[in-house]
This record gives sequence, structure tokens and C-alpha cells, in this order.
Amino acid sequence: MTQNLSCDDECAGSSGSGAVLIIGLPGQDCSAFGKEVGANGYEVMSADGLDAGLGLVNRNKPSVVLFSIFFPIDETRCAADIRKIREAAGSGRPSIVAFAADAGAAGWKVCVQALSSGADDFVSTPVDGPELAAKLRTHLKLHDFYSEIEEDKKNLETLLAITAAMSATLDSSEVLSIIVSKVADVTGAVRCSIVLAGEKNEAYVLASHEDSSVRELKIDLSRYPEIRRAIETKKTIAIADIVNDPIMSSVRDKVSELKEMSALIVPIVFNDEALGTLFLRVRRRERGFSRKEMDFCGIVANSAFHAMRNARMFARLMQEKNTLQEIAVRDQLTSLFNHNFFYSRLEEEFDRAVRYDMPLSVIMIDIDDFKEVNDRHGHLIGDAVLRDLAAMIKKGVRKTDIVARYGGEEFAVILPHTGLNGALEEGERLREIIESHAYAGLIAEKITISVGVASYPQKAAMNSGELVNSADNALYKAKWSGKNCVRAAD
Repeated sequence: MTQNLSCDDECAGSSGSGAVLIIGLPGQDCSAFGKEVGANGYEVMSADGLDAGLGLVNRNKPSVVLFSIFFPIDETRCAADIRKIREAAGSGRPSIVAFAADAGAAGWKVCVQALSSGADDFVSTPVDGPELAAKLRTHLKLHDFYSEIEEDKKNLETLLAITAAMSATLDSSEVLSIIVSKVADVTGAVRCSIVLAGEKNEAYVLASHEDSSVRELKIDLSRYPEIRRAIETKKTIAIADIVNDPIMSSVRDKVSELKEMSALIVPIVFNDEALGTLFLRVRRRERGFSRKEMDFCGIVANSAFHAMRNARMFARLMQEKNTLQEIAVRDQLTSLFNHNFFYSRLEEEFDRAVRYDMPLSVIMIDIDDFKEVNDRHGHLIGDAVLRDLAAMIKKGVRKTDIVARYGGEEFAVILPHTGLNGALEEGERLREIIESHAYAGLIAEKITISVGVASYPQKAAMNSGELVNSADNALYKAKWSGKNCVRAAD
């Protein structure tokens, strides 16, 4: 049956298993105990001896253990046996009720000794039906109480871990992966995912505990009517029996392998809009989900929203910061690096060249007679020519070279790990590319450039400033040589 739950709905499932384990002494007949326990409607298990009983405690997690002790009692041995039962139960903590056959008049003393050894209670033999029924009711309530405390503790630890994860990183994928992993651990889910609602019938799995590599996996919501219902209604959907629930009728042939499984879908809502869901499948059809589990998952779903929102806000701020940084180092017209960045980067490259004894070259480029282009065609056409030329230079150099607009119609290129001959070849290649380019729709005449090249090491360039001056002098030499040529520094 599907539960469309609000905060006033009753819990789904029972509060305790009601299983009682009777551990008798080897060869002891405990049928009377078993009959009385069964008569009160409890599930009965029995074990012949402690060793067999410990295995049942570990596997079945009973609520109450009726444990037969030797008489006369050996408190040391009794305490050791009870400790073994506690250890086998783990965090389940069943109530341990001791009994001893043929204690007779010493029954009260045996009772005190059993309680001193770590038992929670003692029942007398032969069996007194009303007494046993009353004590079982009390200890089942105690078991449920301890189970609830343990569940609350685990839920709190999980929420603290999720909060710590959100504080430690703003990587939304990492946070969401931690969330689904922690929730799966608490609930025993075989699938725990966070799903982001998309357009129409589409959605995206942002994280799944089954596969940590899942990121924005597209799914068709027509195959997941339970998720679609939670998004549409903005209410938690709890399904006790996936295969037979009416909400799954349209996909029954596709979920036939999900027998004995339940599902919980908690919407992630903000400003009355369902952004997605926290989606769980568990293998426990009999009891479904408790109200406490649904409340816990509701808190986690809210945390998932905040994780997504904070991460996206951080990503947007970082993008804006990167944009501002780009604006600070880029020339607005050509999108090349600007004059200030050129000098900053040249200083770094020069220090590296000196430290590792590597060559470094600089190419200075000036457009020939660019003033005539502006005078004849106007500054808008001149700007378009500058953009085209900048793009050609950027495309014509290596990826490791740094291209900058030095100022006006001048450009500069830093060539790491490049000597004078290599820089001259690159300067000549750029000159040929620009001379051969046709500026269709802009201007009819050809554009040419003059190029000056300088390299480290050389006597006239023992720092980055001198290297630029040497390249600049070579550029003037190219101008004096008739323009449209490449010259090296003396």
C-alpha cells in the first residue's frame, strides 16, 4: 500500500520484532517455556546450549533472550556467558532474562546472583504464565526503547557527518555522494540516490551509493512513477511492496525482480517547488518504513538541497571571480593578454630561464602604416582589423607561447625555451601569414607587419626589461629597413 504521508500520519511498520530466544542448558527440556511464550503471540526460537544460542543471537537479533543458568550458580561463569550474548547481539541489545531449574527455596538468592552477573531480569521455575507474560511485555518495551535510542544515536551521528562534509567541501558531487552513502548505511538501503527533476518526464541521478561514478545520469520518469508522484505532489511516498503497489502498475513487468522490497521517495522542496527527490529501496516488505526513518530522510533531503544550493552558489561566485580575473589580464578589444600581464609573465619566464639555463625569446610586432587604415576607413574598421590580426597571431604561435597586445597597433609574443633562430623562424612565419591574409568586406589593401626579435642569453639582455628593449630596438631596425620584414637584435 502506498502512503502519501504528512506530519500527522501514523508510522509505517511495527516498533519491534517480538522475537524471543530460549537458550537452554545442553539436553534441558524448555518446552514449557516455549509453549508459554508462543501462547502470548511471540515468535519463539530455541537453542540447545550457549554455543548454538550465540549463533541465533547474532543472526536473528531477538528482542528477549531467556537464558537458563546452572544451579548452584557460578557468578563468574554466568557473567562471562551473559557478556558473550551481549557481544553476539552487537548494537541490538536484547533483554536477557535468566531462569534456573530446581532452584527451590534458594530461588530469590539465584535471582540476585543472576542480576549481579549482568542479567536484566529473572523468572522462576516452574513457569508461571501470567508472570512470564508480564515480564515479556515489559522487556519488549525496554528493547524497543533501547533500539530507539540506538537509532536516534545513529541518525544523529549521520546528520553530524553530513554537516561536517558540507563544511569541509563545496564540491556538490562529493557532498551528495557522502549523503547517499550515509543514508544507505543507516537504513540498510540496497539503493539510495539523489534525483534532480528535469524537463517534462526527464530527471537526473546526481549521486548513487551503488556507483560513486554516477554524475547527472539521465533517467526517464515514465519508468519511475513513484519518483514522478513525489515530485508532482511534493509529498513523501512510502511503498511497502514495490511489485504489488497500485502506483507501480504501469511498470509492473519491469519491477518483477523487486519482490520483498520497499521504497521511500522524499521530495526535495524549495519555495513550493520540488527540485528532486531522495530515493531509497530496501529489502523489508513486511514492516516498510517507520515514521522516525521518514523524518530522518526528510532532514537529509533538506540537507541535500542546501548542499546543492551552496555548491552552486560557490561555483557561481568562483566563475564570477575567474571572469573578473580574466578581465584584469585581458585586452577588451582583442581578448589577448594585456600590457601589464605581459610584463608580469615575462618576469616569471625570465627568472625560470636564468634558473635552468634555458633560452627565452621575445617577438615585438608593429602593424605597418596602421594610421592610414584608421584615417581611410575609420576606427571601427581599424578595430576589426586589429581583432583579425590578433586572432591570426594567436593561431600562428605555439600553445606554450604567450601573446599580448602591447599597446595601440603593437603586439608582443613570449617564446619560452626558444633561442634566436627559432624566434626568427616564428616571426617570419607570422609575417607571411598576415601579409597573405585578405580582409574581405573590411579593406581591399594588404596589411603588413614589422617584426623585432631578441633572445636571452645575450650581453644586452640580462634582465626582462633589457630583453624587451632589445626586441624593441630590433623592431625599429625592421622599420628603418623598409618595413614588412623581420630583424634580430644586435
